[in-house]
Amino acid sequence: MDEPITAYVLIKTEVGKTDFVLKDLLDIPKVSKATMVTGDYDIVVELASDSVDNILTTVAQEIRQIRDVNETKTLVGTKPSSYSPRGNL
Repeated sequence: MDEPITAYVLIKTEVGKTDFVLKDLLDIPKVSKATMVTGDYDIVVELASDSVDNILTTVAQEIRQIRDVNETKTLVGTKPSSYSPRGNL
């Protein structure tokens, strides 16, 4: 079986609403991890799925629909987590 595809979603929230958004994110089945961060974004979410289409559907139909989510940026992993560039030398 192939390794699942991992994606990271950077989320900006309405000021003062990050805690509420984080709680809602943790209820989404494909969310592996969700962490509040400092900087340009408020939350980073890790998603795991068997396809990029499922990841993009989760972002569009679940994450972006959460009240107080203002912006998302989705980064899809291109190599499995077991990939090691040193193994290819």
